[in-house]
Amino acid sequence: MQIRAPPSLHYPITVSQLLKRQGDTVDRFETLFSYTYESQVTETNKYGESSKVKKTFLAEYQSETEGKLIKWNAKPGDVIDRAG
Repeated sequence: MQIRAPPSLHYPITVSQLLKRQGDTVDRFETLFSYTYESQVTETNKYGESSKVKKTFLAEYQSETEGKLIKWNAKPGDVIDRAG
């Protein structure tokens, strides 16, 4: 089973935790790993003033297929800059 990070993720992402081990069987839509990413958001204070702020978000990646996890090519702390 080979999984490639899709272009729909908010790159760059930082791998937080691997949730499956090598040799594990993976079901479709099962969570494989968690990751963080940064994004600019607009926040408004109690006075109605808005500003752009960089925030870090936590997300999870689910498998699009089922199969057996043979090998991880990433580890917690790795930064993935682009799809593939």
